[in-house]
Amino acid sequence: MRGSHMVSAVLPSQFAELTEFVAQWALPSEQARFNQRIHADPANIKHFYDTILPWMDRILVHLRDFPPLDPPAPELNLMRLALSCVEVSRIFEAWGQQDVRADFLDPARFTCVGYEGVKHSLSRKVKP
Repeated sequence: MRGSHMVSAVLPSQFAELTEFVAQWALPSEQARFNQRIHADPANIKHFYDTILPWMDRILVHLRDFPPLDPPAPELNLMRLALSCVEVSRIFEAWGQQDVRADFLDPARFTCVGYEGVKHSLSRKVKP
């Protein structure tokens, strides 16, 4: 998004080097990550991607030890950074450009439903 979200800049201590990215990239929803990807400065996106990518294996190993639906705040921020990495990875790994929408299609018309929608569905009790 064009402004920074107010997110606690807290990460597990072994990931402290990534703290600079928390305010801008530890975003609370897939919609926010989508908006950040299409509106952020390309150089900023590249810096984030190049910095976090080498950390991804360690991040995923670390997150395995925490509940995905309700992790502690530091792990939640770390998970959100990882999700933002996935969001921007397609720029560098598939598309070769920041966005592939048709120029006539306003991104404000998109509503992303992803991890957060699944999280909501899983959190409801389903009667057999």
